[in-house]
Amino acid sequence: MSQIEFVYDRANKRKFCLIETQGSLETDRAGGLRGQQRFGQIERLADGKVQMLIGVHRVPGSVVPLKKPLAVLVKQPAENDDSTRYGIEAIIKEKFLFKMRPDVILEQELAKLPTIAT
Repeated sequence: MSQIEFVYDRANKRKFCLIETQGSLETDRAGGLRGQQRFGQIERLADGKVQMLIGVHRVPGSVVPLKKPLAVLVKQPAENDDSTRYGIEAIIKEKFLFKMRPDVILEQELAKLPTIAT
């Protein structure tokens, strides 16, 4: 009989977040977002909402609690052939929901550019 063991160590807990967007995120890189460490910046605002900044785009969002928490699992080497062991890396209890279309903040970026006198 095979056994599945789940191990959760609160001391080694890492921060994860779940992001839900309207549409998809695209990039110019051939591999897409896979393997990229950073594609934008998400910040929590004082009013409890969030915003995501990607390039010259800003997307407002909200924090939504999940009905059922999700566990992030990593398969670990088994001690014997009849058992499987998973380490619980994190428990996700909320998601960042971005359902609005992005605002272009190009005006702010242009304001930082030097002006050319004619």
